[in-house]
Amino acid sequence: MTRGHGEIRSLTESLADHWSHVGYDDIPGDVVADVKDHILDTLAVALRGATTAEATSVIDALAGVQSTSVGSTVWGTGLRLSPAQAALANGTSAHARDFDDGGGPGHAGSTVLPAAMAVAEATGANGKALITATIAGYDIGHRALAALGGFGTHTDRGWHSSGTMGSLAAAGGAAKCLGLDAERYTDALGIAGSFTGGVWAFKDDGAQTKRLHPGKAGETGVDAAIFARAGITGPHRLFESQWGGLFATYNGGVGHPDVALKDLGSDFNVASAYLKPYACCRGCHSAVDVVLDLLRTRCIRAEDVRSVRVTAGATALSMLSADPIETVFDAQFSLPYAVSLALCGDRLGLDEYEPPRVDEPRIKETLAKISMHLDESIDLLDGPRLDVELTDGERLTLESGDPTFAKGSAPNPMRHDEVVAKATELVAPLGGDVARGLVNAVDHLDHAPDVTELLHVLGDRS
Repeated sequence: MTRGHGEIRSLTESLADHWSHVGYDDIPGDVVADVKDHILDTLAVALRGATTAEATSVIDALAGVQSTSVGSTVWGTGLRLSPAQAALANGTSAHARDFDDGGGPGHAGSTVLPAAMAVAEATGANGKALITATIAGYDIGHRALAALGGFGTHTDRGWHSSGTMGSLAAAGGAAKCLGLDAERYTDALGIAGSFTGGVWAFKDDGAQTKRLHPGKAGETGVDAAIFARAGITGPHRLFESQWGGLFATYNGGVGHPDVALKDLGSDFNVASAYLKPYACCRGCHSAVDVVLDLLRTRCIRAEDVRSVRVTAGATALSMLSADPIETVFDAQFSLPYAVSLALCGDRLGLDEYEPPRVDEPRIKETLAKISMHLDESIDLLDGPRLDVELTDGERLTLESGDPTFAKGSAPNPMRHDEVVAKATELVAPLGGDVARGLVNAVDHLDHAPDVTELLHVLGDRS
């Protein structure tokens, strides 16, 4: 149904109509296997993230006024909150160390899965329903962002896509878990779009709002789906409305609905998402890849390097030049720090970032060799260029390429065993058999009658 615009279906209506009719059996097996790796990864980083000061502060703040005995589980704790507030808490935990997956609306897992899980728990949905809802959120988030020109364009304007289009992704997942029909599904996306937001202003001073953005998107998505189920309407021309639509408000009036709808039903956009092998901003990853490859192919050590000149575009320079490096946030948004770790042969896991190791002599000496420079002609998705001078006078130029295509992406994927290894390492400090239980629960999720087994693993880890 359209409201006042003849037979022309809006982008929101097209996405909602499609996903309201998709069932688990309509999804190819390789897509299911792929999204289960993303679910495992998201839950592992969330369990570890729930122990951080940022996530603990959010959880304590919410529990102080919202804690209930019958709500949805706050992962890693013995607490329960309303489904929307649980999504907020769990999304914040999943993004607390920026080690969660990307793609979809920016950070797909931390926006979609907490929302879908909270609703699945509240409604008693089975594992197949949760998987289907998660895929719906990944797909809708990716297509919503594509409609606005994609990640690079949206980020260049100062929008943080995990907060903006993440709300639509979360609403898509929550609406699917609730089994909404096409009309109500459209309303859910419209309501979410009415309240979505998220800007990169946190980069100025390292504010904690970045950690909150995926959780806030999840909260908005759950509320939107619940409101829509109750009959509250949302704008059906969310993107196209000339005054107040997302094309006008977020993108200067330019929209790409044809791009957004390309291959709808055949490409589920899980493969478009990526997993993170390194615990830093994805903008650093392609540069890390080429440095590690250089070390492997040339047997070069950090001591063999005289200087590294990193040249990047304006957005990447603003995003990845944190200085001084005092906090884990600063370290994660410093490309020179990532390059120095790579040159020193480190794995770039959480231990290299929390706390930053800038005072260790070898890393400090290597970091001093690296400088950042601006080239306005380089786009964000071109990736930075590294000009390396060795101590023997040899000069090398490394073109890092699109960071979204770095290790962990479809062109260069992490194997299932690598995902399991990452998850196992992340939750190891929690003790017990958490890792084994988490891996088993996710492996058998498509056969689970509900999410009880998974929630048992995600329970109190204190």
